[in-house]
Amino acid sequence: MGLVQRRAKQLESAISICLVSILVLIALAVFIRQSDYDMGRFGIETAVGEPITAKLRSLAPAGFETLSEIEVYHAENLFEKINGKAPLYIESGFEKLFTQRFISKDRESLWMELFIFDMAALRNAFSVYSVQRRADVEILPDMQFGYRTSDAPYFVHGKYYVEFIASSKSDELLKAMIAAAQKIQTNLAVDKAAQIPELSLFPQEDLVAGSFKLYLASAFAFQGLTDTFTARYNFGDQTITAFLSRRPDPQDAQLVAKSYHNFLIENGGVAKPAINKTLEGKVVDFYDTTEIVSATGPFVAGIHEAENQEAAEKLAVKLVNKLSEAAIAPPPRVPVVFVIIGVIIIIVIVAAIIAWAKRKKLSYRQSND
Repeated sequence: MGLVQRRAKQLESAISICLVSILVLIALAVFIRQSDYDMGRFGIETAVGEPITAKLRSLAPAGFETLSEIEVYHAENLFEKINGKAPLYIESGFEKLFTQRFISKDRESLWMELFIFDMAALRNAFSVYSVQRRADVEILPDMQFGYRTSDAPYFVHGKYYVEFIASSKSDELLKAMIAAAQKIQTNLAVDKAAQIPELSLFPQEDLVAGSFKLYLASAFAFQGLTDTFTARYNFGDQTITAFLSRRPDPQDAQLVAKSYHNFLIENGGVAKPAINKTLEGKVVDFYDTTEIVSATGPFVAGIHEAENQEAAEKLAVKLVNKLSEAAIAPPPRVPVVFVIIGVIIIIVIVAAIIAWAKRKKLSYRQSND
């Protein structure tokens, strides 16, 4: 009986050691994953660096100094600073607005006001930037999303949307604002790994640079189209707008596409035959423009208010093909560390079963002796 007990104790000790080792490995795996955790995938960016208020004072360009104290606005009082536009920001995830004025040391008539909107996430910042972007602007190539007008730059920096107001149209003032913008990019820490993956799903051929827009709600006046991206394409002397919206699953995409199609018909649209039969039942004549809407995997996609049906269908087919590739993309690979942990757990379970069987066998033999 003593021999059986000793062997059982040894087996139990071995199993305990294995279990403790598994717990250590799991803790290590969790630590590794957390250290490289990308909240940007959920539309949330991690807070990094010093508080923004400590950075604002250092953003004065050469030859300028601060003119006023830093002002901070929240959702409750944002209308006091940007009356009329506050709802757009608040509905897009706005958290805070920081403003700071800078004035020329040599010419008091030259001053600028900096607006830094904390929108909580890159997608939100891009949305307010894109839907307010003006026509005929110059894209700023050294910024992820940015442009300049004749008197000021506008851009996205991580979760921040940034713009300036100038006291007057001046080359000197514009140069100073560009310098301040560059300082923001250098000094204001953000999650540089955050991306907007939907932008890569649009076909690149004939795409108008910097034409992306994101409507977080009610795209094209239809409440069902949320998180909708648009992009413009040049076809000869015509411009065509393509759109896509990622839905939770293919069933929801089919439902939203059908609802939007019905919305068009109910508001004066007329279903029309498709030139490309793969788009049959998806083309609508809407007051002498062509609308196309379809569902591909988890995506709702199509063309909005195109003047030329043939060109619209060609672009729609390209977009659908691109989304089809994304919809059937292979699932993400399981990290190796989790595979190893899984194998070890299986080995321990098998070892525990064998140990239990041996123990029962020894107990049976001992009872028969």
